Amino acid sequence: MTTSRSMFGPRGRAAAAALALVVAGAGGCAGLSHRVDRSLLDQVPNEELLLLFDAENAVYIARDEADLATRNLEDARKALRRAHDYRSLIDERRSSGAAIDSAQVLQLLEEWNNARIVMREREATLRSEELASSGVRLWAARARYEHAKARLVKDFNPVGGANINLEDFLSQVKVWEEREQQVLADLKAREDELVAARDTYIQLAVRLQQESRGAYGGPWADLLD
Repeated sequence: MTTSRSMFGPRGRAAAAALALVVAGAGGCAGLSHRVDRSLLDQVPNEELLLLFDAENAVYIARDEADLATRNLEDARKALRRAHDYRSLIDERRSSGAAIDSAQVLQLLEEWNNARIVMREREATLRSEELASSGVRLWAARARYEHAKARLVKDFNPVGGANINLEDFLSQVKVWEEREQQVLADLKAREDELVAARDTYIQLAVRLQQESRGAYGGPWADLLD
């Protein structure tokens, strides 16, 4: 269960810095034109403020996604570097006079590692786009949060909310949700590319395991490192 946190609670410096970069890069048009001053909620009964729970938590979830995307991208880049570095080990095995591995196994080992590199490249691309698009998802969550606040103010503080036009807030939500749906569609395409690359990798890993009699390969040989 997700625990609610105050919108104005302290955040870690690293997460805040990463979030600032993401928001700054969210298409050059990030931001909300319509906001509700939180002080206007003072007249809203506490039990009604519970209605903000989901909207407020969604903002924090979106923020946490940006932080997670940063870590995932770094992990993907490290895995890609390891796959590139493995080429030198294959060359050493091929040039070794010990003839531990057959030419067929070494050829398959090279094909497997090439598939591994492609898979890791697809993963790094996906993680990079997840980070780049997290700003859009954050603004969409914030737009929904502002809309929820506006509705409560109109219902319980009509004087303070006299200048609030709910249609403006609803239109703002629609604009950001359209952008959100677009970036999610783009991410789905990158996910499909990663799945296809992973399938190819696993097929070669199984063949490599069989040909090398367990010395190399296996479907999870590189997916958990």
